[in-house]
Amino acid sequence: MAETARGRESGAGVQTLNPQMLVTLWNIERHGSLSAAARASGWSQAAISQQVKRLEQQCGMALVERNAHGVSLTGAGMMLARHGELIAKRVTQAEGDLEEYRLHASSHLRILAPPSICSTLLARTLVNLSRESDIDVSLVQMEPPEAILHMDRGQADAAIIFRYGSIPDFLHISEDLQVDYFGEDPLRLLVRKSSGIAKAYERNGEAVDLALLHDESWIAGCETCQANLVSIAREWNFEPKITHSTDDYVVTQNLVEMGLGISIVPELSTLSYLRDDVVACPIDDDHAVRSVGLLTRVGDTRKSIRTLNDAIRNVASRYLRPVQPS
Repeated sequence: MAETARGRESGAGVQTLNPQMLVTLWNIERHGSLSAAARASGWSQAAISQQVKRLEQQCGMALVERNAHGVSLTGAGMMLARHGELIAKRVTQAEGDLEEYRLHASSHLRILAPPSICSTLLARTLVNLSRESDIDVSLVQMEPPEAILHMDRGQADAAIIFRYGSIPDFLHISEDLQVDYFGEDPLRLLVRKSSGIAKAYERNGEAVDLALLHDESWIAGCETCQANLVSIAREWNFEPKITHSTDDYVVTQNLVEMGLGISIVPELSTLSYLRDDVVACPIDDDHAVRSVGLLTRVGDTRKSIRTLNDAIRNVASRYLRPVQPS
């Protein structure tokens, strides 16, 4: 009530907020006292107190309150501290980007990509870039959820990610990031060559009806891939019996070959390696597909990023289907 009353007394409008003061609020919240916040930010405690007082006057409400353990933020203070945290992180990111730019003249890129993309699209893209440009690339294998987190933290310049048709909202992408989807990778059902499923496919060439597989044992992949498997299975009214989980496609094929289960994998993962005793069958389901795209930061207009995007698109056009309208 006190905050509301003081807010009404302050009259209309809040003055332009000082970003540094918002960062100060965040430091107070993190460290729990004015003195600790002062040490962390390199200011004197008196300067911190003055910043808080000035910000409270601007806002017309209390932002910090004392308690038995030091100080804590009011509801309004915590709300503003969230913005202070974002400001601090963006400044840190800007400092890192600037240093990276100075060291590599904007031609060094840190790229993240999942294994199936690394061994196919990205491997060929990097070869082309090395021949046709002066871009220096550092590559780290990483699945989409972790790659998005690294991009949010400013720990990479770009990431190739995928989105499954069955779970389009599984990945959370912040408003500071953008995805340019450049192709679709159909999903395939891996089965033993001696299985009835494989023989039926080789005989008639028809896509597999997943409703016939409710009693099978399944080999799942990464967290995102497992969520896709469960979602597709539920569309066909069954819960998949997952007996093994691995994000290594070679291991997956070995397990399938030995008769320890069947698996759904992206077609790309079968292009560079497919065991003789394993068959990759098409699936009779419109959602059995993943969209592949390049994740970058909004406003990153560096020539090296544009060159990377163009190079990936050029390679992807030979391996992926065109993106279908949603």
